[in-house]
Formats: sequence, structure tokens, C-alpha cells
Amino acid sequence: MEHALALPAGQERDRALHEARKKAKRTRYAAEAATDALGGPARALTKAMKSLTTLLGDHQDGVMARHTLRELAAVAHAAGENAFAYGLLYGREEGHAARLVAELEGRWKKIADGLSG
Repeated sequence: MEHALALPAGQERDRALHEARKKAKRTRYAAEAATDALGGPARALTKAMKSLTTLLGDHQDGVMARHTLRELAAVAHAAGENAFAYGLLYGREEGHAARLVAELEGRWKKIADGLSG
């Protein structure tokens, strides 16, 4: 997460956040499996990873939506149609992604502080 969040906005950060999501999911599943043996700490880790993977999933959905909007805009433009609305939707998705990254930064800091404390 720290590596991904340190990257500037763009495809590299998007890929790194997607990789972080996959790792957080594996961590969540491992914590769920250990709940009977470890109790509260495993439950807390499961809950933290679930909240993190939800945000990361929302971010990945936005990445895919922006990709699709770019493709639709290109097709519309090639057909001589107005692609302005696709650009507006793309901009909204970009704004949503920026808000998600800000929320991810706060969430990750809280999780990391809890794991180290």
C-alpha cells in the first residue's frame, strides 16, 4: 500500500493499487482462517482488510470504467458522433478516484498504525 500510494496518479499507481488489493484479499482470507486459533486480533485484521479491499475494489471499478469510457469515446468520435458526454463522465470518475485515494491513505495509515501498535 505504501508503495502504491507514493506513486503519482496514473497507470502505474492503478496497477500497484490493484496488486495491493490482491494482497489485502489474501491477508483477509488468512486472517479469517486463523480466527478460531487467534481470536480478536485475527477478527480485527479481517475487518481491517475487508474495509481496505472494499475501497481498493471501488478504485479498480473506476479504473475499468475510465478505460471503457475512453474506448466508447473513441468509437463515438470515429463515427462522427459527439463524445463530450464520455469526457464528462471520465472526469467524474477521475474525481471519484482522487477521493478514493485520499480515503485509502487515511484508512491505510489507521490500519498500519494499529498493526504496529
